[in-house]
Amino acid sequence: MNDIEQKIARCLDAHFSSVGFAESSVDALREAADVSLRTLYKYFPSREAMVVAALENRNIAYLEFLSGGPARGAEHVIYPIKRLGTWLSSVSCRGCLFLNALAAYPDSPIIKTTVEAHKEQVRKLFESRLANVAPNSNAHDLSKLMLSIHEGQTQLAMSQGPTTATQAALRLTSILLQQEKIT
Repeated sequence: MNDIEQKIARCLDAHFSSVGFAESSVDALREAADVSLRTLYKYFPSREAMVVAALENRNIAYLEFLSGGPARGAEHVIYPIKRLGTWLSSVSCRGCLFLNALAAYPDSPIIKTTVEAHKEQVRKLFESRLANVAPNSNAHDLSKLMLSIHEGQTQLAMSQGPTTATQAALRLTSILLQQEKIT
């Protein structure tokens, strides 16, 4: 993406995150992006393309947000769960933007593919961290469980709050890692 596309995608991401997908007219999206309607459609020729651009922007920002942390031990695996807690407290606690988009556009193959790709990238992040700290573990299967904890944390935060959701996710993660003898 060029600079203009990135700026529009960031603005669309922020807009959809704050008001959702159903409430936004194209004029509201144009206003949120602070561009002319012609410019908006030049780069994103359909509402679906605008949603995908927002999701792709979020994917990059979110994966970057989860990166880093301790390089070894269970804390290496736990770190993304802690970071998600920070995300839920400081960025957004309105559910998963990706799943919200899929709920708003259940018949869109491109949105479904974008959501699936994001979820797979998050799963692979956990798989990589698990393989790093426990090379003899079944990191692939464990990463699916970690993704489930991550997703539950995101959804629970809407009704129970970020702190409660994060505490529950951290407890579940600790139990899973202890069971697998990952310290």
